[in-house]
Amino acid sequence: MDKLRFFLIKLPLIAIVSFVMCCILAAINFPGSEKEVVGFQSNYYSFTHNFLSELGGLKTNPYQTNSDVIHQDNTIAMLLFNGNLIFIGIIIILFYYHFKKAFVLKQDTLRARRFAAITTPVGVVSGFLFAGIGAVPFDLNFEVHVFFAHYAFLSLFFLAIFHSLSIYNSKFLNNYYVYGYILFCLLLLIYLYIIFFGPLIAPGVKYTKNELMLQVVAQKSIVISFIIAFIHQVYGFSKLLRPKQ
Repeated sequence: MDKLRFFLIKLPLIAIVSFVMCCILAAINFPGSEKEVVGFQSNYYSFTHNFLSELGGLKTNPYQTNSDVIHQDNTIAMLLFNGNLIFIGIIIILFYYHFKKAFVLKQDTLRARRFAAITTPVGVVSGFLFAGIGAVPFDLNFEVHVFFAHYAFLSLFFLAIFHSLSIYNSKFLNNYYVYGYILFCLLLLIYLYIIFFGPLIAPGVKYTKNELMLQVVAQKSIVISFIIAFIHQVYGFSKLLRPKQ
């Protein structure tokens, strides 16, 4: 029980706090950026014009062709963001590796245990993909980085579905915890449409400022939604695995 509480409650909460703090510190240390195609320039991190992945770049403005654009060192922000993202990926893997064990320990329904067993490998794959985003900075290999990013969120969609089905069929967890993840699934589905079928933001591609802002704000919105949904699930497990008085 204590081991499950560590991997399903304590460690995820540590990871969430660590991620938020590292993002804030990385943004503070971000030197700024310039995007010629939309005429944007700043000496700070922009919530509406800079992707989260830009915090993990080795240098700023890697794909700007104008010789006047300064490529500044981004080591501090890069280490903070990428290192923590790899940590988050590992935590997701550990969380879902122990996920099914909670249902087995509580001798939950057969359907709940079966869906939990399916959820585990999907969670491991999703965690690996999120770690991959941090392991391959966008300016080291753009195509590989985008592959990890896009399919991390796609795998997260299926993960949320199987996670929800596990809880829905549980006789110990209230369906209240399902509704939060269903809402997250709907938001994630919208985000998947935006990244796969929305405006393309990539090196050598022309796009407008509104198209850039759509992708950037959508990315941050889904990350914030995931954090809230995940905290909600952790709270549910804290009640499920509460020590008997």
